Amino acid sequence: MAKVTMQEISKLAGVSPATVSRALHSPHLVRKDTRERITRAMETSDYVYNATAGDLSRKRSSMIGVIIPTTKSLVFSTSLLAIQEAAQENNFSIMAGSSQYDADTETALIAQFQERRLSGIILTGFLKGQQASIKRLVRSGIPCVVIWDKLEDPDLSYVGFDNFKATYSITEYLISLRHRRIGLIIGPYSKVGRVRRRLEGFLSALKDHGLPHHPRMIIEKEPTLIDGRAAMARLMAMPERPTAVLAASDTLAIGAMAAARDMGFGVPESVSIAGFDDIDIAAYCHPPLTTVRVPAYEIGRLAVKVILEMAKTGDLQAQRYCLDTSLIIRKSCRKLMKNET
Repeated sequence: MAKVTMQEISKLAGVSPATVSRALHSPHLVRKDTRERITRAMETSDYVYNATAGDLSRKRSSMIGVIIPTTKSLVFSTSLLAIQEAAQENNFSIMAGSSQYDADTETALIAQFQERRLSGIILTGFLKGQQASIKRLVRSGIPCVVIWDKLEDPDLSYVGFDNFKATYSITEYLISLRHRRIGLIIGPYSKVGRVRRRLEGFLSALKDHGLPHHPRMIIEKEPTLIDGRAAMARLMAMPERPTAVLAASDTLAIGAMAAARDMGFGVPESVSIAGFDDIDIAAYCHPPLTTVRVPAYEIGRLAVKVILEMAKTGDLQAQRYCLDTSLIIRKSCRKLMKNET
């Protein structure tokens, strides 16, 4: 069966081929009734637009690359959904990959995106040692935006939040509840700068309030339920166990809750647990989880806006957006009595 062409669609819809093209690439420039006629003509003819050929003719890709650290953590799915929605609204698609916290994998993904001449690349932070290669990408003319972080480098664009400040805030909240032995379960801070800044926020809060830093109470894990559970088991088996545990991701926190229950420790009666991210399930845990709310959806949509502006104008000057986080207090933490401190 011969393929239906754009010219044939234009005849069926009673418009010019240019209008069909405009409806596909810039639908906001075409009247609603006209778009609907074109859509009906495409549906009845089983017409499928050849995006690759269109990209070649316009000499511009309609694809945005996205790199997330892991598919095991729910938190990144919210930003990814927002990126996909914003891209589709502008007739762009996304190509997503996971670095798995591995520098070689991240480098390979960046190279693949570059080879395909994508319109831009959104990186959920980046691994240690990758900063120079990302700056080279920008210099080569490919728009890049780093999300989920606040960067000091003036040459790189970011849409994120202050990981140091957010972690300092929730640590200080635990201290205000009279906790003095606070454990930390945290992601791969030795590999990822934004996670390192969470560690630094935690340590600074302890120092500013005159509390000791117990290295054995800081456990580095990947943000999975299993790792959260294993880390919590280690903490609660210590001779002087923590009275509160901050898990620097809700996924780790939920795993930690499971370990506490398995070991017979009530939350928050025996140990307070706080998380970070405010994923959907955090409000439905037993008990509901105290956490830091991250504007994950807003970050994703704004990142796409920045990429498309850069791609359209060719102006790759760094754009920097630091969004607010908020402390969400639920029932997984309690204030210690004076005789418990």
